[in-house]
Amino acid sequence: MGWLATDLKHIAAMSGETLASAWMETFDTPMPEVAPSLLRRALAHERQERKSGGLPLVVRKQLEAVSADQTSAMPAPLKLKPGTRLVREWSGTMYTVLVTADGFEFAGRPWSSLSMIARHITGAQWSGPRFFGLKRGGRG
Repeated sequence: MGWLATDLKHIAAMSGETLASAWMETFDTPMPEVAPSLLRRALAHERQERKSGGLPLVVRKQLEAVSADQTSAMPAPLKLKPGTRLVREWSGTMYTVLVTADGFEFAGRPWSSLSMIARHITGAQWSGPRFFGLKRGGRG
């Protein structure tokens, strides 16, 4: 069995403590709080890349160029001023959200995102800005 297969089997069998230790040793940062399956994949990928040398320079440069193009094409985030009230009627009920300095207030409690509020109201996955009819400046 080659080094990669052996290493992957070892990573797959790691306990939480061993995984945290291997993560710290590999990335020199504390292990993030995400699913162990994702941590194992990231750890396996990083070890394989270090051993094999990673992507060729020309491919890395192409990916960086595409990434830069995508980043510059991203729309600016919505800017809502604290004190703004967002109102939406849903299934015969009016809902009001207050924009605060650090998020939103709805139903007497703080919320960090409009999408969480929209999900709470509808029971379905919604884009919060879309649910409340918000549009970015200069767009349709």
